[in-house]
Amino acid sequence: MGNGEHIRLEELELFALGALPEDEATALQSHVSGCGECAMKLAQARGNAAMLAFAVKQDKPAGTVKAELMARIRANREAEERNTWPSKIQIVEGEEAKRKPKVDAKSSWWNWVLVPAAVGLAVVSFALSWQNRRIATELQKERQAAETLIHDREQIEKLVSVLASPDTVTVKLAGTGDPASTSGLVKYNGKTGIVLYAAELPALPADKSYQMWLVPANGAPISAGLLGPGGHAWGSMWTAEVPANTQAKAFAVTIEPVGGMPQPTGQKVLLGTT
Repeated sequence: MGNGEHIRLEELELFALGALPEDEATALQSHVSGCGECAMKLAQARGNAAMLAFAVKQDKPAGTVKAELMARIRANREAEERNTWPSKIQIVEGEEAKRKPKVDAKSSWWNWVLVPAAVGLAVVSFALSWQNRRIATELQKERQAAETLIHDREQIEKLVSVLASPDTVTVKLAGTGDPASTSGLVKYNGKTGIVLYAAELPALPADKSYQMWLVPANGAPISAGLLGPGGHAWGSMWTAEVPANTQAKAFAVTIEPVGGMPQPTGQKVLLGTT
């Protein structure tokens, strides 16, 4: 192969298939690296080989397939020069071959070499896609957990600020029936409208709830939330927000239907004035 010569197309096609001996492949690679025309033909040969890998059935090549393939490529080149296309070289054996489709040696070689590689790439792509989805799900869970922690920290900081503020007042709640069995405590910051309260109350039927009310200096009572539907309302702390700068005259707890009411309707069990 001289410096001014170009590599034959059949050699480029064999190189694209990995079918050239090592010394010939090395020489061809060296030539292609410095020859733009041959490099372009090699790229086309590789593209053709890759496309054909998906268009044939998988069969194990015969032992003589390389020699037959080279003869096939050479025949194709000669046919192109005569503007004709030779019939395919068929591998047939015995009478059984007459009842079976004939196998093209070139197709068999490409199939045997490239189809397994294509299947392997598909498997790797699927595995990477699955891994990416798993990582994205884990990141989303971590992000949600971080957002929850930030929200909880902000709530705690807000509550600490309310408890430490000189504007926060403390209101003790006493039972309206038996003072020994019911009691409560309210922390209220009028500027922010934040209400914190705890109570010790007996269990209610499942269809009833304790509801906290802020009784303003003017106007109707304002709901400050539920102490839980039924159950035992002992030892817990609840928080609520009412309109800021609301002047409180008293706080009260009543028994209401589950879910609460817009205005008090039931029995009053706790009461405390500011």
